[in-house]
This record gives sequence, C-alpha cells and structure tokens, in this order.
Amino acid sequence: MIKFFVPKGKFDRASCRFRAGIPLKGMRKEDGYISETSMATKDDLVVLAKKVNLFDLDNLKAKGVKFIFDICDDKFGQHGEVWFRACKEANLITTTCELLKNRIKETTGKTAHIIPDPTERERGEPIFNPGDHLNLCWYGGRKSFSLFNWDEVISDIESVTKNYTIHAVTAKPEKASKRIHHILNTKKIIMYDWSFEKQGQMVKDCDIVLIPLPKGMPLVKVKSPNRLVDGLQQGRFVIAHKGIESYEQFKDFVCLGDIKDGLKWALNNKEEVIEKIKRGQQYIEQYHSAEEIGRRWIETENLV
Repeated sequence: MIKFFVPKGKFDRASCRFRAGIPLKGMRKEDGYISETSMATKDDLVVLAKKVNLFDLDNLKAKGVKFIFDICDDKFGQHGEVWFRACKEANLITTTCELLKNRIKETTGKTAHIIPDPTERERGEPIFNPGDHLNLCWYGGRKSFSLFNWDEVISDIESVTKNYTIHAVTAKPEKASKRIHHILNTKKIIMYDWSFEKQGQMVKDCDIVLIPLPKGMPLVKVKSPNRLVDGLQQGRFVIAHKGIESYEQFKDFVCLGDIKDGLKWALNNKEEVIEKIKRGQQYIEQYHSAEEIGRRWIETENLV
C-alpha cells in the first residue's frame, strides 16, 4: 500500500494537493496518507516530501519501512543534511520534471523517477471572445507575485491595449503587493485573497491567464506546470514567459514568450486560440489526469 506522509494542517497546501490529494483520487482504496511516520507499517510504501526531518527518517529506518523521497523543488542548499540523507536512504526518489531529475543526479548521484503533477480542476468549456475591455488574471504564491517586475508586465500589456484589468489572487495579498502600490492605485491590478474556489471563479471570468516569470532565478526553472495546466483545463488561453522546462511540453497549446507578442497574436487569431485550448485539454486528460498520475504512483511499487 502507498501512504503519503502529510503532517496535520498541511493537506490544503498546493504541494500536498498535487503530490498526494489529487493522485489519491485515481488510486486504490487501500492507498492513502498518514499524518505521522509512526503510523507506517512494514506493508506500506511511504512517500515523504520536502517537510521530511531526521526524526521521520530514523522512525522509518527503525521500523524497516520502505520509502520514496519526492522532490518538487531545488532546495538542497536550504535543507542540506536532511535532504542528502533522505536521498541516500530512499528506496526511490521521485520528481516532477527532467531538469529537476538532472539536478538530483548531479547533486546526489542517484536517478530520480518522474511523476508529473495532476490537474485538480474539472474541464471547462474553451472560451475566447474578449470584448473591448480585456480581463486578465494571475494566480500563484505570495513569493511568486513579488519576484517578477510588474512594471514591465504592465508596459507590455499597455503596448497592446489600455483597456484592461488584471485580477490577481494570492495568499496574504496585502504583503504580496507591498512594492506595487503605485500600480494598485491605478486600479489596473485588483488583488484577492486566495482560496481554491476564488481562483477557479476568477479564471472562469477572465479572457486570458498571464504567467510572467522573474529573470535570472535558477529555482524557477524547475517549477511544475500546474499553474499553466490550471488555466488550460478550465478552458482559458494562457500566455507565459519562457524559462520553465516543464512548460515546453505545452508550447503548442499556449503562448510561450513575450506578454505583448502573445496578446497581439491571441487577439488576432481567436479561432486558433480555441483550437489550442481544446488540444491542450486533450493533452492534459492523457498525461495529467488524476487517474493517469495515480496509476504512475502505483507503478512505483515495482521500482523499489
């Protein structure tokens, strides 16, 4: 049986939803999660994520329980001793993309097995029929909101249209927006406190999802495509900067590159936008559904 280790109070976090909660919907009844490593038995294959600590490693070793160490970010420098020991003792290392797999190999000498993130949304009707006022949206973590240059994003948008609003949802928006009060005062960006439901509704109400990226930050390159998948799955076109390796698999379904070029192309090719969204949703169903990702987690039993 596969048991995801998710400490109490952490299950609503994005990393836990994508790496445990959603895959479990496509897995067997006997699979599940544990909130303490002391709950594991010898019949279990435990999946540990970035919150692993030395106590948990000692606990599993003492009980003779096999475990997978699941790595979704390049935080070896931050977690040091614990991560290196987890990689050394793990029966299998899993990760989200090829670039992170290479990073793990360079750092630990061990080969990781790739399991992508699943979609957590129901498929929405592909829609692209913007009016005179363009409704754009952004969603993500508070740190992500603060990392890239919003002034450059605004400049790109306004080179195409002055009639727009960006609806942005993130945790603790009052902290995330500290450096952009001059933009907030123009009412071009409206901030919302994050919830799963709010993000979903905001995407449904928008014309285009924007995913700008900060420049020159290596950690960004190994991110999962879950934000891009979220927009496509709900039937909306996505324009994202280049720079994330996992985004490249979606290059035929979204616009990867400059924001201004993506906006110009989309507004002048409405029928093609709809077709891209439809094909993107088909790709998601094939490779990122809960059933497909759940199946891939079950297959790890044959790899340990």
